[in-house]
Amino acid sequence: MNRSRLPLWSLIPGLLFIVSLVLTLLSVAFYGLDTPRSHALAGAAALSFVVFIISENYHPVPLLPRSLRASQPLQISLWTGIFSAAVTYAAGFLLAVAMYQVYSVNVPGIILSFVPWLLMRLAGTALGEKLGQGISSTAILLWGFMLAAGGLGLISVMPAHTPFWLALLPGILLSSFGTGLVRHAACAGRDALTGDEYHYALRLGVLVQVSSTAVILALLTLLLRNNPGHQGFESGFSLLGALALAGVVTALMAPVKGKKVTIRQSDNGKYHRQG
Repeated sequence: MNRSRLPLWSLIPGLLFIVSLVLTLLSVAFYGLDTPRSHALAGAAALSFVVFIISENYHPVPLLPRSLRASQPLQISLWTGIFSAAVTYAAGFLLAVAMYQVYSVNVPGIILSFVPWLLMRLAGTALGEKLGQGISSTAILLWGFMLAAGGLGLISVMPAHTPFWLALLPGILLSSFGTGLVRHAACAGRDALTGDEYHYALRLGVLVQVSSTAVILALLTLLLRNNPGHQGFESGFSLLGALALAGVVTALMAPVKGKKVTIRQSDNGKYHRQG
């Protein structure tokens, strides 16, 4: 079987569910829950979700083969991608909106304020690579999510009218450093996967990250619309901090040690493990 392409007819129901869910959240945010538009989109999301579940269970070529659904390392890799997207892309979006609406920072100022965020993320990745020579990627993943959760939680508990340098900057630096560790650990953790696990972790990982980012951004938009001002940002950062804590739980469930493997593709398109 040629696995170089995604099974289109298995992918479509999943994409329809994600798109319908995102549009439902945005419709509730801008038009309210009790509207025909929101009800129709919610119904479409529920229907597409049911179709997706049926497709995955009965389609001859599902997105994730049945033989790999019980693979804990693969599940850890995919869940890590979801929570990593939450503490990276969604957190960056919420920080930018907070700086613009609460602290009246203009667009050039927002771009400049993300320079230390990027530098700390690069520093976290570099430190993760160095620490990876002596400790497992699981331990690095755990510490990365803990630092990200601490930084986002620190922002969420800051009272209103706190100066920028105290309300956001420490949390930005702490969480961005943690996401750098997470990024390295997530990449290094794939080295312990078998050939088929590695293949599907790469193939589905991008879809999972993009889909989860879209859903979380829509949910943050809903929170900000329903809770204007400081309360909305407090709720948003609390949500992202909770997702980072879920990443901590995921890291605790991950195998402590794994054998590093190399991957090759055989003539029939299947991936095998080599020591």
